[in-house]
Amino acid sequence: MRTKLLAVSMAIALGAAACGGGDDSDDEGSNSTGGTTVPGGTVPDLSDQCDLDALESASGPVEVTYWHAMTRANETTLIALTDEFNAAQSDVVVSLVNQNSYEDNFTSFDSSFGTADSPDLIQLEDTALQRLVDAQVVVPAQACLDADGADTSDFIERVTNYYSLGGVLYPMPFNVSNPVFYYNKKAFEAAGLDPTVGPATFAEVRDFAEQIQESGVKYGFGFKRDPWVLEQFLSLAGESYVDNGNGRIDRAAEVAFETDTALAVFEWLQSGVDDGVFVTNPASGTSGFDNLLSICNGENAMTIDTSAALGTATEVLESEGCKAEVEIGVAPLPLPDAAMAGAGGVLVGGAANYLPANGDAARLAGAYRFAAFLAEPESQAKWAAGTGYIPVRKSAADSQVLQDLWAEAPGFKVAFDQLTAGADNVATAGPVIGDYKGVRDALTEALESLLVDGADPADVLADAAAAANERIEAYNNTV
Repeated sequence: MRTKLLAVSMAIALGAAACGGGDDSDDEGSNSTGGTTVPGGTVPDLSDQCDLDALESASGPVEVTYWHAMTRANETTLIALTDEFNAAQSDVVVSLVNQNSYEDNFTSFDSSFGTADSPDLIQLEDTALQRLVDAQVVVPAQACLDADGADTSDFIERVTNYYSLGGVLYPMPFNVSNPVFYYNKKAFEAAGLDPTVGPATFAEVRDFAEQIQESGVKYGFGFKRDPWVLEQFLSLAGESYVDNGNGRIDRAAEVAFETDTALAVFEWLQSGVDDGVFVTNPASGTSGFDNLLSICNGENAMTIDTSAALGTATEVLESEGCKAEVEIGVAPLPLPDAAMAGAGGVLVGGAANYLPANGDAARLAGAYRFAAFLAEPESQAKWAAGTGYIPVRKSAADSQVLQDLWAEAPGFKVAFDQLTAGADNVATAGPVIGDYKGVRDALTEALESLLVDGADPADVLADAAAAANERIEAYNNTV
């Protein structure tokens, strides 16, 4: 298995967290994979792969190491939940190791798998699913859920579908996000706009941006050059990102994003930048959060970013350290066109918790117990309230802690409503791609050419599709 992981890892390095894949099957209310009918056959009961009784036969508390990539408010909340778990029982002791980023997490896992230094539980981004399945380095979470007799019907179906292949749920859902529209209510008021309502379409974003600019703000809208956003706009339009049922009927062989919708997105962005109404910044590096920080500096008033940043963004942007007076507003993603309403929906983003196949039954059982705790409704309510991530359990939304938060700060509910709204179809199931990063790299280069160099949108899109297809083919030839 170690050799297979290296082969996959050499083909592609892990990229920044954003979007991922899902399953377009509808298994609502299923308790386990045992007897579940999925395209291509019936998924067997996997419980023999996870011996939960191994905890009882252990000589003492089982030590479990969890590698994560959370920072700031997100890490603080994770530490509190871990302390709660450790104090509530004596069978498992969890130690946290912060690997700083999903990329570092995967790279370290690559070098440590099969050794004593390998983690027992690891948080990996949503784009990692196909590679981990191909490498055969994780025990499906479904195996432990089957052994536990766990009822998964309380999980949001789009989340469990997203992280499933062939009906098998591979990781335990944990930190789910999607992009939302951030804006400064104070800037809206100064421009004569309603501060309680964000723009619903591309046309309204442009209109609002021009009015904000006329009120004295340098730019109306800041766009981070993140290819994840294009994936989301296509999903909102009900369009697949790759072929073969978004990579779920068969392995993805080529992209499907060279469409009129994608071209309209590119033309809209380029027009706004060329006219000096929009400003852009890179998706990573030291300038990766300039789209948010420019709101703090008073140079911009609207942007798109992950809902996972909401807790930290609110802390920073509403602090006394900002040059501008800021009150954060949060709205759903705008549609490319109003006629697309209901055609699709947002994709699942963020990350999930995988169980490495280390061969130690007690550590596997202990890691599962902790992953299951993090996914419990009460834990998910605390997690969502402290971070801005979306609760992965439907009942968590009914908890008092979230009801109180959403009443006081409705912006924290926007991402949850986005995820549970819209159509459940092949587009919103999300793409499954082996070289997901390679595809994103092609689109990142496209956005650079489009918004920095001013290249023709149609040519840029065609070149991106060709480059992405080369990366997909190269990866597929390795497995």
